[in-house]
Amino acid sequence: VCTEALCQGIIRRCRAAGVPVLIDPAAIEDYSKYRGATAITPNRTEAALAVGGKAAAESTPAEHVELARRLRADLDLDAVVITLDRHGALLLERDGQPTPVPTVARQVYDVSGAGDMVLAALAGARAQGLGWLDAVRLANYAAGLEVEVFGVAPIPIERIHREVLSRQRHGPSHSKLRTLEELCVEVAALRTPHNGQGPPTVVFTNGCFDMLHAGHLSLLQRAAALGGEEAFLIVAINADETVKRLKGPGRPVFREADRAALLSGLECVGAVLVFAEQTPERVIQAIRPDVLVKGAEYSIDQVPGAPFVRSYGGRVELLEMVPGQSTTGTVERMRGA
Repeated sequence: VCTEALCQGIIRRCRAAGVPVLIDPAAIEDYSKYRGATAITPNRTEAALAVGGKAAAESTPAEHVELARRLRADLDLDAVVITLDRHGALLLERDGQPTPVPTVARQVYDVSGAGDMVLAALAGARAQGLGWLDAVRLANYAAGLEVEVFGVAPIPIERIHREVLSRQRHGPSHSKLRTLEELCVEVAALRTPHNGQGPPTVVFTNGCFDMLHAGHLSLLQRAAALGGEEAFLIVAINADETVKRLKGPGRPVFREADRAALLSGLECVGAVLVFAEQTPERVIQAIRPDVLVKGAEYSIDQVPGAPFVRSYGGRVELLEMVPGQSTTGTVERMRGA
């Protein structure tokens, strides 16, 4: 179907109309029918074949720079994206330097549809105004999710959003820290059915969590258990200024970034959020948790957000505190010593 006459006719008309043309090229030796397109996305083997060479199965991005340069120049392209399996991709723009775009190591099940996903995600990203580098990053994430399912399956955009969030964080201790906007994206992804899997139970709790101790750990583990095996526990912590107002001079002992890092390191915690308001009511209304958890030192009518959660069928649970475990008591003992 994609003869030279058809391809060149489409490319000429699209160029004249300002419409981008993105091509997943065939495994052929002559790419002349693609000349003038906006971009192409060959894999390493296809790129080598098109310029009369042969690519090694495990070659790195740097070894494909000359291939990309030749394709870009010979075909008058705006960008070349060579996909490199576990090595990610190599991007070369018309007036830019070659840029390796790494991917994440995965347990690959089935590569069917990965090339289609790269092209689709790249086109979607460019249509939304992303630059070439961010577009290739997004395409990498989307293709990574595709190879983790059997057969060719659509990947919900919410899952790709969540993948971007989780992979863009730097350092394992802060990988779970989210803004409210990011958290809403993540919760939407969790609640989007995919590959026959039901959504996990979203559990929410909040507090200062200053000087993390055994009582905190027990509360958080029991809170997560309320959601079953697939629970996603969100922990919202008070900002430093709020803790100071609530607890008085000398508090918090640990600043909010440190408290968030410690909580992020707990296996039972899915995400951490810092909020500056006096109560987490706005956060609760935004994420609509399935289960709202507080310590049993409060009554139901004292729990912010409880009426709202119950209004849509959610549960409000009060958990007993561990006797003798409190941050205030610990601080007082340390100061006395």
